[in-house]
Amino acid sequence: MITTQPSSLALGVATLGTLFLSLVPALGMRNARVTTLLVQLAGTAVTGLLSLRLPRAVG
Repeated sequence: MITTQPSSLALGVATLGTLFLSLVPALGMRNARVTTLLVQLAGTAVTGLLSLRLPRAVG
């Protein structure tokens, strides 16, 4: 868990940064930012929905 969490955070930043920088030439700065934020929001929503499937009681 200690290794997975920082690795996932770094991978998320790298993925969103790469997406943003690849969209800038085609869409422009504003549209690339909006698209990247929408992708980030979708990921947050999916994570929130999947967290509802976690067990509620411990042991």
